[in-house]
Amino acid sequence: MKKFKSIVSVILCAALIAALALPSFAAAIDQNTPSGNTKIVYKAGQTTDDKGTEDPSDDVVSGTYTVSIPEYIEAAALGETPTAYDVTAQDVLIPYATSLNVSVDFDNTLKLADNAATVIAYDLQANGASVSTGATILTVEAGNPDAATTSTVAAVLTQAPSYSGVYSNTATFSVSVA
Repeated sequence: MKKFKSIVSVILCAALIAALALPSFAAAIDQNTPSGNTKIVYKAGQTTDDKGTEDPSDDVVSGTYTVSIPEYIEAAALGETPTAYDVTAQDVLIPYATSLNVSVDFDNTLKLADNAATVIAYDLQANGASVSTGATILTVEAGNPDAATTSTVAAVLTQAPSYSGVYSNTATFSVSVA
């Protein structure tokens, strides 16, 4: 019986050590170096020349384009220079006399993850100038589908945080052809 208790004790001790070792296999996530882009790809059709002339106004284009937006925008601290992130439109094949427009909607506050009532104000900028929600930050005119057009966006805090923690919110980019 004494030998049985010793064996059970050793097994329990080994199980405890194994249980404590599990967290060492967890993947490390570095939230300080966010990266990546999201692409919006629209492919609806091809260009057809209705009348066989060089005049592009009679061409029928269903539209194709690729728009890349930042997956994450890190706000710079108050008084610091913000990091610029690219919004790019390429392969923009759209109907004659129209333009592709990228606009952004946002709430200019970042919310504390642990307490959404705690917020910090920030300023969203496009090409170095402040923008308001609903602003068009990129426009591409029809006629040059081989060109890539880029606009930069950045965010900078307009006040210092009262509490430490993770603050976040969402900006929504919309793409339209008009």
